[in-house]
Amino acid sequence: MAALHASSPVAGADAREVRRLRALRRYAVLDTPPEAAFDRVARLAARLFHVPIALISLTDAHRHWFKACVGLDLREVGRDMSFCSYTVAGPDVLVVPDATRDPRFAHSVLVTGTSHLRFYAGAPLLSPEGEVLGTLCVMDTVPRAPLSPEECDTLRDLAAGVVAELELRLALNERRRSESLRSAFLTGSLDAAVILNRHGLAEEWNLAAEQLFGYAREEVLGRDIIRLLLPERLHGTTYAGGIARHFLGGEGPVPGRRLEVRLRRRSGQEFPCELSLTPLLLEGEELFTASLRDVTEQRAAREALITGRNLLQAVVDGVPESIFVKDPQGRYVMINAAGAARIGRPVGDILGRDDRALFPAVTAEAAHRRDTHVLTTGETASYEVTDLLPDGSYRTFLSNKSVYRDSQGQIQGLIGTVLDITERKLAEATIHQQNEVLAALVRQRTQEVEQAQLEVLERLARAAELRDDNTGEHVRRVARTAAGLARRLGLAEDEVRLIERAAPLHDVGKIGVPDAVLLKPGRLTPEEFRLVQAHTELGASLLAGDSSRLVSAACEIALTHHERWDGRGYPLGLAGEAIPLSGRIVAVADVLDALTSERPYKPAWTRAEALQEIRAQADAQFDPAVVAALEALLQEEEEEGDGEPGRPPCGSPPSC
Repeated sequence: MAALHASSPVAGADAREVRRLRALRRYAVLDTPPEAAFDRVARLAARLFHVPIALISLTDAHRHWFKACVGLDLREVGRDMSFCSYTVAGPDVLVVPDATRDPRFAHSVLVTGTSHLRFYAGAPLLSPEGEVLGTLCVMDTVPRAPLSPEECDTLRDLAAGVVAELELRLALNERRRSESLRSAFLTGSLDAAVILNRHGLAEEWNLAAEQLFGYAREEVLGRDIIRLLLPERLHGTTYAGGIARHFLGGEGPVPGRRLEVRLRRRSGQEFPCELSLTPLLLEGEELFTASLRDVTEQRAAREALITGRNLLQAVVDGVPESIFVKDPQGRYVMINAAGAARIGRPVGDILGRDDRALFPAVTAEAAHRRDTHVLTTGETASYEVTDLLPDGSYRTFLSNKSVYRDSQGQIQGLIGTVLDITERKLAEATIHQQNEVLAALVRQRTQEVEQAQLEVLERLARAAELRDDNTGEHVRRVARTAAGLARRLGLAEDEVRLIERAAPLHDVGKIGVPDAVLLKPGRLTPEEFRLVQAHTELGASLLAGDSSRLVSAACEIALTHHERWDGRGYPLGLAGEAIPLSGRIVAVADVLDALTSERPYKPAWTRAEALQEIRAQADAQFDPAVVAALEALLQEEEEEGDGEPGRPPCGSPPSC
């Protein structure tokens, strides 16, 4: 069928129109296929009124849509061009004997067009709430006499019959939807679902019930569910009677609440089952929907949880630390035995209270500030604190507090541990005092040992030096110069002092060189020179194997102070920075003093002459950095007036 619409808009709907449209759409009939019941009414109207055209028209927001149509090839028309709009607007049957003579319809396309409509009679379709859904109308292409009162009543009755069909259609659709939902619920439910009548006989049994109990639906329908599912050992017992009263009499737990019962599978295996019962009234018949769920795993998990909780409580109560949990308001929700003992109250008196109710004000306020910081920031707090306790005593505690959160990460409170460390702190203070006394004694004894060791080393150095220097001042001058160079090179002051004390032993190995060679005024033979060279290894062997830093440093200097920067020295032939810095420093200090001192085989050189010679050997015999330090050191002493002729101090006075 075609659709016919005019271009002019329909006036805006008011509140009554909104209600009317809502009532129409509740039937969900617009744009549905033809249905025999409505087609029969339209054909009956056409026969009763002897007309070629009959319509069941439903009035939408902007159109009249025809649910049934006899004698007219249209499916819908616009509201502003239809006779039905006036019927919908009026309270009763509308009759138009000759449309060409009615100014409301004379120019309608339905009158002037190919349809040639002349006669119209329509009765409104009134919903049970009084809303006009549309019209039942009959039409003719020739003018006709007005309807008689009896004919108007007939048209009204037919219109009421259309509404009755709409109501029946709605009820059937709702019932089909309800049945579909019920079927979907029973089929898709993960729980076993059983529908029982008031005698306890099964009316419905879903797939989950088949899987849970092992009985097919066809085996169960019409059977006594209590006798079927209750273990045989419980038949006839008080337990069975209570279950029956719960199923059939509504006694016991409130309907809808869950009850745990013991049931059996087809195999005879018993298991704990959670049951909820909901009454249902269907077409006047009292039914019950039973939802059943196997809770074997849940019960095991619950028992494991209780066991774990008891174990945790036993562990928590067994530790010496106070352990507690507070809610966001600072109230205790859990505390162990040690914590309760610290407060001096039973656990039951503590739970639900905050620190202000349990501790002196100064202690409570301090704890509240720390708790607030932890709860606000989520940070963990660890601290030592000395608190005033309810009994008036002061104790020192090591406390740790952190938040705990729910599954969404929201802070739910804090967990704290408190360990009484009062005795430990007292013991630590006592030990500290004793350690201070012992440390002072150790320092004193160490200084005495070091001083004695230093004196022995000094005398050993002087004994070696006096063999070719009757004053023994050479070792002191080398020590002072070495200290000055070390300080110029940026060494720490304790390293400077170490080099200054160890340097005098650089030639201790000369003890093993024969006097005839050591004091020979002329040039040494190659064999004699090898004897002199051996004093480095001899000195190192004399000083080796001691754990003292001083002796170890002296050993290093004795062995390496004749090594050369270019690797042509002795005894190891080391080169560059492979030579220990202490050896490189003493090498320069030793040569400076040797050149500026008188020897059996040469007169003393001036400081300038000696510096010129040392500078010439930089990067060959000597470390250039040490030579540069020597130049700066001598320049500084010259500027301060400490230079020749009175023999240079070359650094600070010896500290030993």
